[in-house]
Amino acid sequence: DAILAEVSTQYCVDRARVYATGYSLGSMFTYEVACQMNDRVAAVASYAGTMPVSPNSCTRKAPIAIMHLHGDRDATIPYASEWDWKAWDSVGTMKDVPSLVAFWRDWNGCENTADTPTAYGQHTVHDGCAGGVRVEHHRFAGRDHWWPNAVEGESTHRVIWNFVQQFRRE
Repeated sequence: DAILAEVSTQYCVDRARVYATGYSLGSMFTYEVACQMNDRVAAVASYAGTMPVSPNSCTRKAPIAIMHLHGDRDATIPYASEWDWKAWDSVGTMKDVPSLVAFWRDWNGCENTADTPTAYGQHTVHDGCAGGVRVEHHRFAGRDHWWPNAVEGESTHRVIWNFVQQFRRE
């Protein structure tokens, strides 16, 4: 809130189009933003992170669009297993990625799921969600904790922008 307020004093900010994106620990921060500011942030796109199994606070005020990208061989933030956060004891056990995606699918009340095999792994789209949002997941087969240059031949930053720019907070 403080960052958004400060930036808004110096720049013209379209409050209906506020987005968050992050990698690794920054990815975890995007889920904190999604939990705490879902009525002010329209969408988040996150790569190689997760969130606590039992967050201290995650209050649903509004649906929020979510995109998550993750390598399924990530040794830093495991894809398929929960893990205990060691840096700060108060955070606790962290979600595996399938549970993370399911959390946001359920949060948004998504009714449809489409899984598409891709050259890099799998792209899952949950739509028919409240508020017209979507939850998308790109699983990169055999990849570790790294930032991909491209997704299906399109630059990763463009894939993220193309996703988030579709959503507005009214």
